[in-house]
Amino acid sequence: MISVRFLPFWVYMLFVGNRSHGTNRKIYTGYTHHLVSRIAQHSGLAQTKGARLTRKQPIELVYLEQYPTRKKAMQREWQLKHESPFNQKKYKLKLIEEFHSKYGHLIHGLNNKLAEHFEFLATFTKAMKGVEKKLITKLKTSSS
Repeated sequence: MISVRFLPFWVYMLFVGNRSHGTNRKIYTGYTHHLVSRIAQHSGLAQTKGARLTRKQPIELVYLEQYPTRKKAMQREWQLKHESPFNQKKYKLKLIEEFHSKYGHLIHGLNNKLAEHFEFLATFTKAMKGVEKKLITKLKTSSS
């Protein structure tokens, strides 16, 4: 088993909203120790909820940075969120563009895998709720 203290922290950015809006979409910035779990929260597939901005909207992972400590990740997140309000989005879009020029194929593949994973989880969850409902109905009728 891998010790948690050796896992990296991630600073990430998500495009929020429909793809048709392009650069008009909102950019959510956050940090986490467990990237997939956090994205599941943003997607609404986890027990806990993601940020209000990302709820019930499509998201796309577009940027990642890795840090060895929580403190460094939190400092970078703060820096990204508190750049001058006049150039904050332009700065983030520039970072995203540079990231995609280096790692676009990887992030595209990751987003596809995450989408497949979340689609499976959503289908599985819906099916399990149906089974649970039938089971409850049968238990009620057999106990009557």
